[in-house]
Amino acid sequence: MKIKHCQICNSKRIKKIISLGATGLCDTLLTYKQTTTKEKSYPLNLVRCENCQLLQLDYIVNNKELFHLDYPYKSSITKPLVKLLQGTSVYLRKKFKFTKNPLAIDIGSNDGTLLKGFKKMKFETLGIEPTNISKIANKNGVKTVQRFFNLKTAKYISNKYKKASVITGTNLFAHVDKLNSFMKAVKILLDPKKGIFVTESHYAVDIVEDLQYDSIYHEHLRFYLVKPLVYLMEKHGFKIIDAIRIPNYGGSIRISATLNRNIKPSGNVKKLLDFEKKKNFYKKNKYQKFYKDVIKSKNSLRKILLNIKKKGQNIVGIGCPGRSITLLSYCKINRDILDYIAEQNSSLKLNLYTPNTHIPVLDEENFFENQPEYALILSWHYGKSIMKNLRKKGYKGKFIVPLPFPKII
Repeated sequence: MKIKHCQICNSKRIKKIISLGATGLCDTLLTYKQTTTKEKSYPLNLVRCENCQLLQLDYIVNNKELFHLDYPYKSSITKPLVKLLQGTSVYLRKKFKFTKNPLAIDIGSNDGTLLKGFKKMKFETLGIEPTNISKIANKNGVKTVQRFFNLKTAKYISNKYKKASVITGTNLFAHVDKLNSFMKAVKILLDPKKGIFVTESHYAVDIVEDLQYDSIYHEHLRFYLVKPLVYLMEKHGFKIIDAIRIPNYGGSIRISATLNRNIKPSGNVKKLLDFEKKKNFYKKNKYQKFYKDVIKSKNSLRKILLNIKKKGQNIVGIGCPGRSITLLSYCKINRDILDYIAEQNSSLKLNLYTPNTHIPVLDEENFFENQPEYALILSWHYGKSIMKNLRKKGYKGKFIVPLPFPKII
């Protein structure tokens, strides 16, 4: 569905920042047979609202197509992320006071990784997850309802559970296509006096500053600054009481909001608003430079990879996060450049192929048995820990870190 107005403030003053072409869906990998038939691609354009400053896509793919039953992503597969996600509960327990046996609800809870942190803190927990990953969560002892989160689901849960002291929507908050009804559904479940609604989303500042164009994909409909988040929360009767930057996913922002207008906000909210303004994130020049730097980064990466191939040397991709699909597609990296992508043996993406570029995803044992000269770190935002781990396992070749500007290590 083509979008002609801002997803938050409804303004028609939206301007294109960059077009990354048309790509397949990042977590809809293909079987070999599917690579031989025509596949779907959708436009991937990043635009900016000149009114509220929201960065967003101008095309929305149906949520049921994006988050299908066989969705292959598991939060627990990335060890550094597990610690970061469970840090949410630590932060909240230190920052706010809760009643005895508080209830924490996580929307888009995946395999329950985040909620395990709340369980350690003696919270009652409930996950809401529409894909079959919910079955893994339930098997691991994290109570999870397999549904899309909407008004109907909120009413269903409100009839069975008490009001939530905490509702979290981490990476999910950028994915929601019907944002207004989502916020109404949160209000149904949240304790109106003491409840805290926490969102964690990729921060637009980090996207632009670190040239993270690879994180622009169809699941991520919006990239938030604090300014549009203040507008959104106020619109639905919420008040932002804290805002901090966190390292998740290469740079995110954690927003804490409440329905209780009497709770005073921390000074962090104003600090970040002032920071965004000072760094010119409300001006078009910032995004014109971003566009030019992305082009430079792309061309530099292609030059490095093509020079390696001219020498007859091999390159293997390491990790297949959703963001890698944008990088591969936009930079036109296919099987002529990458032999395959290596993933952990517990990955649900093994023996499938990337959309558009048709690179196979194989067990990492192949990588260690037949070591390539170069490893392209597709999960570059966790690059240091990944490279350290690969060295520990015996890899002797060189690493290519693709972003912000590519380099060989």
